[in-house]
Amino acid sequence: MFSRMMKTLWMGGLAVAISAQLLAGEANRGPLDPKGQIHIPIGIANTLDALKTFVEAEGNFSPGCASYGIYFWVYDPETRKLTAPTMDGVTCEHGLAEGGYLIPWSAWQAGQVSVKTEVCEVICKQNQQEQSTPPLVATARMHLLYSGEGTKKLSVYAALRSLGPSGWPVKKLDVSPDGDALLVDNQPALIASSKPSAAGVGPTDTVGDLAIGGKLPAEKNAVSEAGNCSGALRFDLTLAPKAPVTLNFICPVLPGRTAVRHKWDGKSKWAQLDEAVPNTKDGGIPQPAMGLEYYRNLKADALFDDARDYWRDLAGRVKLKLPDKRWAECFAAITGHAALCMNEGAPDVAVVNYNVFNRDGVYVANILQKSGHPELARQAISYFIGYPFNGRVDPEADNPGQILWIMGQHWLFARDTAWLKEVYSSAKQIVKMIEYYRTTPEPHWVNSKRLTFGEALPPEHRQQLKPGACDGFNPNYTEAFDIAGVRAAVLLAEAMTEEAAEKDAAHDAQAWMKLAVELFGKYEQRFGAQLGKGYGSYSVLWPCQLYPYSSGKAYEQFKGIGAQAPKSWRYFPLATAHQGLLAGNRDAGYGTLEKHLQDPQMQGWYAFDEGGKSGSGGWQHVRTTWNGDVAMPHGWAIAEVHLLLRDSLLFEDGQRLVLLGGVPPDWFTRPEGISIENMPTHFGAMSLNYKPSDTGATLTLSGKAAPTDGFTLRLPASIKATAKSGDTVLARAENGDIAIPAKSKEVVLEFAK
Repeated sequence: MFSRMMKTLWMGGLAVAISAQLLAGEANRGPLDPKGQIHIPIGIANTLDALKTFVEAEGNFSPGCASYGIYFWVYDPETRKLTAPTMDGVTCEHGLAEGGYLIPWSAWQAGQVSVKTEVCEVICKQNQQEQSTPPLVATARMHLLYSGEGTKKLSVYAALRSLGPSGWPVKKLDVSPDGDALLVDNQPALIASSKPSAAGVGPTDTVGDLAIGGKLPAEKNAVSEAGNCSGALRFDLTLAPKAPVTLNFICPVLPGRTAVRHKWDGKSKWAQLDEAVPNTKDGGIPQPAMGLEYYRNLKADALFDDARDYWRDLAGRVKLKLPDKRWAECFAAITGHAALCMNEGAPDVAVVNYNVFNRDGVYVANILQKSGHPELARQAISYFIGYPFNGRVDPEADNPGQILWIMGQHWLFARDTAWLKEVYSSAKQIVKMIEYYRTTPEPHWVNSKRLTFGEALPPEHRQQLKPGACDGFNPNYTEAFDIAGVRAAVLLAEAMTEEAAEKDAAHDAQAWMKLAVELFGKYEQRFGAQLGKGYGSYSVLWPCQLYPYSSGKAYEQFKGIGAQAPKSWRYFPLATAHQGLLAGNRDAGYGTLEKHLQDPQMQGWYAFDEGGKSGSGGWQHVRTTWNGDVAMPHGWAIAEVHLLLRDSLLFEDGQRLVLLGGVPPDWFTRPEGISIENMPTHFGAMSLNYKPSDTGATLTLSGKAAPTDGFTLRLPASIKATAKSGDTVLARAENGDIAIPAKSKEVVLEFAK
């Protein structure tokens, strides 16, 4: 047990043993300690992971990774009872701000008092001074509402401890001279917007024990070599019935500290460890120390408004109004989670836990493309090109094809000619690499930090790429991406020929198509009879589109795949369901999503973990009850949810768009209707509005999307309807599909009686 719990922190060449579980393990977790079951990072996309705030479902949070824990408790002097959301028997709900924006809230009851806390993190624009690095602040609001009669006296604690969702030793803790703030290492850490009734700190982690008795530590200054200082601000309140009271708090993110960059060890075979020690001076970005008066002048409500504006732009570029609001919230929330995985241009699999894995990262980049963020997707692709084999220390064979696949997707979504010219030579080199390792004898030499391969690599830079290497050995997955990647390269070459008038690109397109045909022939011969076996069931139609969706071998093998339930390794049942959806099985879309949205982890925050043991990354450095072997939200896991949801609403099939092929059948007659606004597609942004009536429905199409082969409205077989576009009656196929010409703006459906 001891060896399992121990973790090693490398500091200055010395191994310092520190154990999060020994500090507060599952068996020894106290009633006021973090539960460590569900958490999410919040903050600003594409910043260092150290600058992201971790929030747990019970509302406690750490303002920046490796900071401290902030907690809220309620003490009833009449019953002499302390209530905290982490206590057994206290029911705590959690969710996000309206729209699925990453402003998390937690709600619980303390007797007849309803408590709701909410947290945000923003770049501070208020009272902005000239700063090369703008300050980041986490802001918390605690809302109290008494539902009884008469008045109610109670005390509220805002506590600070070294143990937290992502804590760190607190060696010096002080109460400010005015008594309205706690300072860690002489820097503001917890500032109240209203004057507390009392405040106190101590050199040991006993603030919770004292709070249980309605007390506070006696000192105003505390020092602890062990880093166990704790303290709290206490507010003695008298609540009137149904008169809401709000307490506001400002928590600067790592003020006066250094936000360190990752230092992945480059040697762990399965998942790399992060050797970067938090809060050290080297290897990061110094954070501004703005001073207590600066933070006192900040307005919490304005900071929350800033946070809403930020997330409205980031997660709200696509607007969904659907009969089940969870779909829209999930789409927005996972867009936010994916953006938070971005770390200075690196699309990490998960904040803190994982470095970049191409296998996971391309799915996350595809979220960014499909949610209207080509600028972030472009940075992710640049990272893939600069580091072509990301993930494990030993290179894996799915990586080159994945880079080309996501490059092809980026062209289809962004149509950015300047970008295409910049990356084309890299695409050309990757195709050569695929041809090299797929058509010449072993051994095959590559390097994770450059696109050079084979004999051109100096011996000291050579890494052997083994055929089929991917989570062990899965050639039906790696070779699928080889084909998808080379086909994507053909697309890029054709675009270069047409957009940039590059004559050599036309020759490239012909040669690469020949290679793609050759590779597909080998794939068909080897795997064609069992496309749904193993990793093939996660890749053949989605995302590689090796075969047609509506007919042929893959269609026959995947059309029977219906709703899939969550299992360990979350991404696999979702990816399997995606094959069924594209093959026309509606239940594979909405049925799978319903089973996954009901999972406790997805409820409220839409934040799946990986479903199995993950890399611990840098969790060994912090004081927490979180199990560092759990990555949440996990990039690939949440990506498969998001991308299945998106394609259930609409997906590209060659030169046509298939509409509403994976939504529940009853949505077609629900009075709320279906609204999709500004959804990126291969053909431009797409909007639709489906509005039922007593006798039928009207489908209005708008936006720039005008696919050559038009649209297909995929109705459930249970709905019998005729369709007209103007005076033209639209044909309906046996499977329920209604073909709609690209120029149609409105389709009227008349349901059969």
